[in-house]
Amino acid sequence: MRGWMICVTAIALAACSPADQAVGPGSWSGEPHPALWKLSDADTTVFLFGTVHLLPPDMTWRTPALLTAEAEAKAVYLEADTELPPARLATIVQQTALLEPGRRLWDLLSPAQGATLREAAARFGLPAQVFDTMRPWYASVILSDAAIRGAGMSLEAGVETQLRQQARRTGTDLRFLETVEDQLSAYTRLSDSVQIRLLEATLRDLGEAGMALTDMVKAWRQGDDERLTSLVIDEQLTQLPEVYQMVMVRRNAAWAPQIDTLLRTEAGTFVIAVGAGHLLGPDSVLRMMETLGYRPERVT
Repeated sequence: MRGWMICVTAIALAACSPADQAVGPGSWSGEPHPALWKLSDADTTVFLFGTVHLLPPDMTWRTPALLTAEAEAKAVYLEADTELPPARLATIVQQTALLEPGRRLWDLLSPAQGATLREAAARFGLPAQVFDTMRPWYASVILSDAAIRGAGMSLEAGVETQLRQQARRTGTDLRFLETVEDQLSAYTRLSDSVQIRLLEATLRDLGEAGMALTDMVKAWRQGDDERLTSLVIDEQLTQLPEVYQMVMVRRNAAWAPQIDTLLRTEAGTFVIAVGAGHLLGPDSVLRMMETLGYRPERVT
């Protein structure tokens, strides 16, 4: 299971998941240092914060610098509005995550792949038939979500949920960089063969999901971008480059001009929170902002 998924795509996990289940306490000692970056011009400051969409419920992750940025922010930007009416969300999932009428996932898989998927479904108590009409990428998300939650991660404890709740308490404006359709279509645009490779990778790595997720979250909380880049980005560059280009690079390229426009047209302080993977590596939002003439500054 690719741990990068909980750093990169919020709505795919939120859309497919049942309510969070209670998990036991973990051990996350020490002061948190997740990376916070700053972009600024004469009258505008934008803080960029890399998030993890699901986290252990007992983890502390806010730093004093982030708390100050939240308090001063005129608006908080998230990737997409995941709190849509259920009927609307169901329609989007139908359009982007499910196969066309008459097609079945099992017909796209080899007998061995199908058997492995059935075994994985049974491991997480999922009826095999729930996968019948899923696109391969969505089956991968369903299994990844089950593994993430099995490792003690909670959407309710995730960064986006917490930032949204805080913004509501303070009356801070909430804005979004893309629509739910934009986010999910990044996967739908992948060919069936690439989606199947993604599903194969997820099935192959399910047994090591807990350790991989813990390593990734620890690196994120410690602000160890080198380690986090290795865990989240490097694997994609070498093994699933098509997924990397579609899910990461293409979306980063759509967000950078929006941030540039914000800096040029509005005054004040803003917080932009996106999956941590989007702020890592050579194709990150940070590098794209550099090409637009800005100098990102690491705050924490």
